[in-house]
Amino acid sequence: MAQFIFKAEIDSKFGKEKPLPDKKGFLVSFLILGFVMKIVSEFVHEVGGHGLFVLLFGGKIKNVYISVLWPCTLSHINWSLPSGLTSLQMAWIYGGGILVCSCVSFLIQIFLTLKKEISWYSALTLFWLAFWTFVNSTGYLLVGGLTPFGDIQALIRLGVFTTFLSLVLGLVLFAVGFVGLSWILRRIFAGSFPFNKASLGVPIFWLLIPVLGIGMLASPERIFQLAYIPLMFIPSLLSFILEYFLVLSKKEADTDPDDIA
Repeated sequence: MAQFIFKAEIDSKFGKEKPLPDKKGFLVSFLILGFVMKIVSEFVHEVGGHGLFVLLFGGKIKNVYISVLWPCTLSHINWSLPSGLTSLQMAWIYGGGILVCSCVSFLIQIFLTLKKEISWYSALTLFWLAFWTFVNSTGYLLVGGLTPFGDIQALIRLGVFTTFLSLVLGLVLFAVGFVGLSWILRRIFAGSFPFNKASLGVPIFWLLIPVLGIGMLASPERIFQLAYIPLMFIPSLLSFILEYFLVLSKKEADTDPDDIA
C-alpha cells in the first residue's frame, strides 16, 4: 500500500499538455471547479441515475430540482410511472442515483490513475466530479445505514436492502475511493506545489467531509445528527497519518538512503 501511495511522486505529473497556472490561479480554479462539479454531480444522481431508470421502465420525468445549496437543501426529481412495475424495477429506480454516481466516480478514478499525460485543468475537473459523485453515493450509504432516509429508506421499504448492508457497502466503497482520490489529488497538487505541501494538502482537503456534515445539520429534512460530526474527521486524520508516516517518510528515506532513521 505504501508503495502505491508514494508512486504518485515518481509518476509523470498532470499538466504536461498545458502550462500550469501560478498558485493563486490554481487555487481559484480549484474552488470554482469544485462548486461547479458539485452541481453537475447532483444532476448525475437525479437525471443520470433515477431519471435513466425511470425512462428505461416506461416512465416520464415530470420535473427536476437541482440544489445549489446542497447539502443544506437536497435535490430531487419527480416522475410518473406506468402501473404494474415490480419491486425489483422500483429498486433500480430508487437505487439508480447511488449506482450511477458510484460507477461515474470509480471510472474517473481509474482513468486518472492510468492516464499519464493530461492537462491540469482537465484533471482537476474530473477529480472534482469523481469526488462529488463519490461523496454522493457513499454518503447516502453511510448516513442511510445509520439513519435511513431518501433512497435508502425506499430500498429498505421495498425489502431489497438493509441498514447493515448499506453501512458495510458504504464503508467498503469509501475505503477504496479514499485511497484512489487521495492518490490523484496528491498528484494534482504536486504539479503546482512542493511535494511536502502537496502531500499535507491531502488531509486538509478531507476536512471538507465534516464541513459537509455541518451543512447537513442545517437541512430541513433533519437526516443528520450532531453526534455523527466527530466521525467525519476520521478521513482527514487517517489521511494525515498515511501522508506523514508513509508518503513523506518514504520520500525522505529515498532522498537520503544512507539515513536509516
